[in-house]
Amino acid sequence: MNAEAAHGPLPYFCGVIPLMNEWRSWPVARWTEVVEAAKQHVLTSTRDKAGHIASSFGVAELTVALHGVLDTPNDVLIWDVGHQAYIHKVLTGRADEFAANRTAGGPSGFPRRSESPFDAWGVGHSSTALSAAVGFARADRALGTQRHRVAVVGDGAMTGGMLFEALNDGGGWGADVLLVINDNGMAIEENVGALHRGGPDAYRGLVESLGWAWVDGDVDGHDVPAVVGALERALALRGPRVLHVRTRRPSVGSLGLDETAPGPDHFQSHFAAALASLAASDTRIHALTAAMAPGCSLDVVRAQFPDRVHDVGIAEPHCLTAAAAMAAAGLRPVINLYSTFSQRALDQWIHDVALQKLPVILCLDRAGMVGEDGATHHGVFDLAMFRAVPHTAIWAPRDGAALREALEEALAYGGPSIIRYPKGKVPHYPAPLQRRGGMDWMQSGTGVAHFALGTALSQALEAAAPSHSVIDLRRAKPIDPNSLHYFARNHHTWHVWEDAQAINGVGQALGTWLLEHGYSHIALHRHGYRDRFMDHAPRETQIKDAQR
Repeated sequence: MNAEAAHGPLPYFCGVIPLMNEWRSWPVARWTEVVEAAKQHVLTSTRDKAGHIASSFGVAELTVALHGVLDTPNDVLIWDVGHQAYIHKVLTGRADEFAANRTAGGPSGFPRRSESPFDAWGVGHSSTALSAAVGFARADRALGTQRHRVAVVGDGAMTGGMLFEALNDGGGWGADVLLVINDNGMAIEENVGALHRGGPDAYRGLVESLGWAWVDGDVDGHDVPAVVGALERALALRGPRVLHVRTRRPSVGSLGLDETAPGPDHFQSHFAAALASLAASDTRIHALTAAMAPGCSLDVVRAQFPDRVHDVGIAEPHCLTAAAAMAAAGLRPVINLYSTFSQRALDQWIHDVALQKLPVILCLDRAGMVGEDGATHHGVFDLAMFRAVPHTAIWAPRDGAALREALEEALAYGGPSIIRYPKGKVPHYPAPLQRRGGMDWMQSGTGVAHFALGTALSQALEAAAPSHSVIDLRRAKPIDPNSLHYFARNHHTWHVWEDAQAINGVGQALGTWLLEHGYSHIALHRHGYRDRFMDHAPRETQIKDAQR
């Protein structure tokens, strides 16, 4: 079909890659038809994860322009903050299956290398795209590979430290990379920091000071011919260079979509209510987050204490070290992150918080399996990482009341503290029979003991017979040795249930303790997760599959 013969909406369901080769030859003014067809296809395929749809629609024109100008997949195109990539996925052979996006067996909500050759790099966490592009440039130079390398950075990723490291490295040795700044002023909510406040002049001053050429600034990202012209000028050059594109992310409401707000019985709502209550009586409490206030319900606390809730941008390492210094100065900082993002600041927890025994409380939302966000977002590694760190106390509350109690105990402890809790609604459990050694006895028996951490208590109660003991450990560290001796003397079989990786988990810790204290006759069954990454699926399915 040539430009004169092409009329009406694109036949978008008839094989995307041939059609891409087709529309690339059309006049650029007609590429807006591709934009509208792709957006319509996304909206008719899924309404799940409205914020990700809005982010992708904000770069719809930019996405079509990039694929039209570049020779993808031969050229490298990397999307930072991978939820910008829905239009990209529909354009690159996944239109027919996009209705299954984020469901078991369907496409991931983020780019992943195993899914398509057009996904040059797997993306889930922020601020990694430019580092990857610089790495591709270094490898291509060594191997003599000729191609373009483009990193699209947006949705707050310019607040992350890795981006600045990549700018410094790539500018230092002259990496042949095009950085496209998708400047929409947004992360989950409005961007923070000096770059955002300074606008294009601040971006230009930064990148030029680090050896990157400023090709164009303030390009209208929704004007396809303007974007195409700017891209062609930028791609004709070599070396480290930057194209600044201004876009607008549509509101969820304008797309006819709704974001599901957490209900009052969700863990994050219980966290916000407890923290706000404690902050009202203790002015030392300040809360910090890395661009995740609405996601963690810290926005609720911020509404009450606007001067005591601090968004540092997508900069988890900085967040922890800044909090440690605040603690050293006399405050009681409470950090709220998704568990999966805490991985980015393990070194800061070890050196800046734990080594100095500072009273920092790190609250890890979305610990354990997280469902449809998939392997990049599961919070299953936190216990394996943080249990090994001295001075660190770790709580895993089973419900909302236990979450408040954990916050109170962490404040009283006055040392490095971690509280991990899952996504979603709190379960409802019967009242414990007694508390002993910091553990809650939910069911008392002999012979077989079930030890549970957090909401894994549900599995323990389901598996236990009426004659078994069921214990909510409440803490992953420390675990009371006197209680363990009691159960070792009165039970021949132990089961340990945890919503985390089995490697270096609580089950492994109790197994080591049994051997060290001569209880080798006890049969230990660990019900943590096996040594593998879990794909996106309903959370309940993931939990069952991960333990098989």
